[in-house]
Amino acid sequence: MLDHLVSLLLTIAAVYAALLATYFFACLTITKLSRRRAGRKIQARTETRAQINRDRLQSVVSLAGIATMFGLGHWSYQNLGYGTHVQEPGLLDMVGSFILSLFLFDTWFYWMHRLIHTKLFYRKVHAWHHQTVSPEAWSNNSDLLIDNIFLQSYWLVAHFVIPIAPVVLFIHKLYDQISGVIGHSGHEVAGSVCWPPSPLISVTHHDQHHRFVHCNYATHFTFWDRLMGTLHPMHDREVKRNLLRSGACRSSLHRP
Repeated sequence: MLDHLVSLLLTIAAVYAALLATYFFACLTITKLSRRRAGRKIQARTETRAQINRDRLQSVVSLAGIATMFGLGHWSYQNLGYGTHVQEPGLLDMVGSFILSLFLFDTWFYWMHRLIHTKLFYRKVHAWHHQTVSPEAWSNNSDLLIDNIFLQSYWLVAHFVIPIAPVVLFIHKLYDQISGVIGHSGHEVAGSVCWPPSPLISVTHHDQHHRFVHCNYATHFTFWDRLMGTLHPMHDREVKRNLLRSGACRSSLHRP
């Protein structure tokens, strides 16, 4: 029993160390790059140093909760035999399961995100994150524990229900971590791959979510927002404007 407990704690600690290192590396890099583009910020508003420090501290705490959920899923998969096991997956299997996980997490995130924006849950669960109106890189993981249970428990559940190798799921989590930091940077850097009606979300997508609150709930794609009518009415127009303004798109995309 003690050996199992030590093994579980070591697994959680390893996941936490990786997520924390990724968070700080991504935030420091994006913050440095953003300073060079200060005049091209999506919002004129900027958050106070106190707010940024609050977000950074809470993110460090929040990542521990995410690491616990992911680590518990990974440890159970590896040591207890739970979940849909994949035996020696090939490259195509890994790519396919990664893409599958992108779509499944986006679906999970969209509907859970909409749920915690309802009157029943918003104030107690998600309002903390929205105290930051103008997103900055450090705010990506500034969530309460209950918020993480809704949005991030995917990383626990996925180990048991998706035919995916744990290493591929972890790569997806790291991708989600980095893309989330970029999405909170406040500077449009997405490039032409996000030119509407592309299904890939841009930085503007989540920036609008912080400004207008009840719209743009997805995290990887715009499919669900478009299908359910929750995409902000000015989304496509503003994305095009911000991409061109930031120089993130080639001049060939100058079109109405």
